[in-house]
Parts: sequence; C-alpha cells; structure tokens
Amino acid sequence: MFHQGEEVKCSFNITGGQYEQTADEIIISLEESWTESTGGDPPSSRTVRVDRVARVVGKNTTIKPGETKSYEFSAELPQNCILSDASDSLGWCLVVKIDIPHAKDPKERISIEVIDHREFLAIEDALQSVLKFEKKKSALTKGKRFIPPAVLRSELDCLDIHFNQNGSTTECELVFDLQEKTLLDYFKMIVRQDKVKREIKFKRDQLFDKNFSPDTQEITKIIAEEIKQVLMGAG
Repeated sequence: MFHQGEEVKCSFNITGGQYEQTADEIIISLEESWTESTGGDPPSSRTVRVDRVARVVGKNTTIKPGETKSYEFSAELPQNCILSDASDSLGWCLVVKIDIPHAKDPKERISIEVIDHREFLAIEDALQSVLKFEKKKSALTKGKRFIPPAVLRSELDCLDIHFNQNGSTTECELVFDLQEKTLLDYFKMIVRQDKVKREIKFKRDQLFDKNFSPDTQEITKIIAEEIKQVLMGAG
C-alpha cells in the first residue's frame, strides 16, 4: 500500500522457461489507468493505460531454463494522483515487459494499492474522531463530503473538502453548504449561491507531531475556528 506522492520501491525476479531465450529489452514501468467515456448510444467506455515512468533494466539479456535474474525498480507517484480503483484493475500497476524477437512478448501486470496522502487522512481523522462529522460518499462533489454532527445540522447541511498537496503544504478548500432559514436563503439555494468557501493551508508541522503522528488537537483547533467564523457570519 502506498500513499499519493510516495516512492514505490520493489524488486522483480524473472525466471527462465523451458528454452533459453534472449531478450532485446526488459522494461519495468509504473502504469496509470482509468476509464473514459467514448459516447455513443448506448454509451460506452474504454480503458486508458499510460506508462508514467518506464525504465529499461536489461538489454540483450539471455535467460537460460530455470535461471532467475533479479531487478530493482523505484519511482515516485505524482502528488495528487488518482487512487486505486476498488475493482483492482484500474488505478496503478507495475508492469514488466520482455521484448523477445520473433516471439510473443511476455507481460506481467501487478496492481498496487494507492491511497490518499497521509496529510489528507490526518485531516479527515480529526473531522471524524473529534468534531464528529460523518464521511459520506457523494456523486455531487469531486471532493470529500462530510455530514455535520446533530448539534450543527440546524446550521449546516454538509461540508465538502477539496484537497491538494503542494510540496510540503496541504491546501484545503472548505465548501460549507448552509441551511436555508429565510426566503432569501431558499432562493440562494436555487441558484446555488448558498455555499461559503474558505481555504486553509496546513504546514506539515501543523498536521503531525515530532513522532510523525497526526496532531489531532492542532488540526481540530484550526478547522473548528473556520466553522465558527462561517456559522457566525451566516447568523
């Protein structure tokens, strides 16, 4: 399991088969894959696979029957890359390709699990464990949606958070969906003007203590102050 932005390090063993073979190249790559719509009626989709990092680890390599050759590979995942798909077939894979002349080239694809940045998870943990927000899946936002605790539901429908990692700075856009209390609020909701946006930029030392454990108290204090300011302004 790897977090966004982390280094993927691994080793591979390639074992010869029944016959001696010579590979022009042995290539190991870090592959990103996703689905995209191709339109049509009925609509259809296709899988796109792109090598984000590819390295030739062997040239003109002879592999004898039963012989094992070992290779090392490392590459960094992009900071705000897509996450692995629950189906285990999309997201990120390590791919080994062997180019053998006049033969079907062997290819092995190994799925790797990529999850959110540690920074993002630390903020989510503070929201849920201390502030008692409930994380909820939603197709209405590209961010993460959180339902407020009962004590805030008369003021706030939900809170969406959009994360972005920029070097050592974690950027959070907080989108507050406020409750409608007046006729004006109702019409604001209709034209989608009932939302308040705030931005927080966390430094790493605000998110983690000296042992690199999430600093839940500091994170909670910063987010709670933003919630307070937004709800006081709405009142």
